Parts: sequence; structure tokens; C-alpha cells
Amino acid sequence: MKAIFYFFFFCRASAVFALPPGMPPAADSVPTITARPLVFENAFRNDPDFEDPTVMSRFYTVEVGKIKIETGKLIACDASDMHRNAAFTEVFPKGEFRVQLAFVKADAGEQEYLAYTRIIFSDKPVKKWVYALKPGDWFRETWDTVSRVRCVFWGDMGMQSTVIIDSASKAAFVKKPHLEWGEVFVDRFTRTGQNAFIHSFGNHNLVSVYTFFNPCYASYIGYDDKGRPCRLLLDPGNFQIRRSLF
Repeated sequence: MKAIFYFFFFCRASAVFALPPGMPPAADSVPTITARPLVFENAFRNDPDFEDPTVMSRFYTVEVGKIKIETGKLIACDASDMHRNAAFTEVFPKGEFRVQLAFVKADAGEQEYLAYTRIIFSDKPVKKWVYALKPGDWFRETWDTVSRVRCVFWGDMGMQSTVIIDSASKAAFVKKPHLEWGEVFVDRFTRTGQNAFIHSFGNHNLVSVYTFFNPCYASYIGYDDKGRPCRLLLDPGNFQIRRSLF
């Protein structure tokens, strides 16, 4: 008799507590990050109480706006080098995508500075990070410290600001007069104190970022579990991390 009672109770309890069809089990609202280095994603959590345990630092996020990608061929470089810099070999999704900055929080009396800039192509988790290559570059592992010194591109330190731009937008902007270049990549930062902004011209736009200390970047693509690009991350080298974290 007891066996029948327990069987009946178990069936009723299962019916009460079972999830409705199609509903996933409860999960933490913060997605699990597994792609190394973890800080590439953790830096953008924008949680004032969160300290990345791998680098013992806190970050905050700034939303810049949306970049318009017309061809899928992106250029990222020191602004003064834009006319001679080639696009990455990866073809990125077309459309308008969010651009964010991650800043390292400073202690009292210290200067806050830019850690990373990223474009979000989708909200899917990053499965792996790889270097974003340009024509003539050689494949290397993300932990390759020699490449981190040499960087994926060098600027001539003429403007010390970074441009991220689609190749169609670049073709239009490089024809602009020098006064407009100065306004977009130098004067506006001085006048407004902004760290980055979207500059629109005609049917195009670009991202202009004040690079603080370095015009020298390593650029990484985050791929999802289907092998599609879901992030582009620029690391100006202001925030150094240990090789073992890659």
C-alpha cells in the first residue's frame, strides 16, 4: 500500500514541478564564459560589483553607437594610416552593429584608461578567439607574445586615434579634406572630452576612438560554436595580461 502511495505522490509532484514544454531549465542570467582569455568578455559585463578573478581588475562599459557595415570588409587602424591600411581577411556580417568600450576602473588618484573596444555581431557566446589577420599576415596563436609586441598594425602616431570603418565608407572618407580629418580624429576629442563616437557622412559612418597611450593594436575575432564571427575585439595594449591567461 505504501508503495502505491509513494508512486502516486511522485507522479503528482513531477506534474507540478515539471517545466512547461519548450521552456529551458533556469540558468544564471550571466552567460558562462569559456573562451580564453576570459577577460575579453568579462571586461564588458558592466557589473560594478564584479572583479575579474583572472586579472584582479574591475571594468565598466561605454556604449558608443552602431557602426554601419556595408561590404563586410572592415579596416581598423590608426586614423592617420587609414588610406594605406588593408581590410581584415575575414568577411564580417553586413548591417548595423553595437560598438562598446571597456575601461579599467581606477583607484582614487589614478587615471582610468581604455582596455578594449569591441563590435558585437551577435549575442552568441564566443567559442574561440583568433587573431584578425590582414593580407600578408601569418597565422599565430593568440598567446604569441612576439606578435603582441609587433602588433597587428602600427600607426605613425600622427593622430593617436583609432578608426574602425567599412571598406566602402573608407573609399568615401579618404577623399575628405584634411580639415575634416582633423575634426573627426583630433579636435572633437579635445573639444568634447569624448572617448569615442560614431561619425556619419552621407550614407556611411565610422567609429573614432581616442587611443590614450598606444596607437598599436592586436585585433581578435571571436567565433561562435558554428564558426561564425560574433565579436571583433581591439586591444590597444594599455591593459597587459599574462600569457598564461590565453
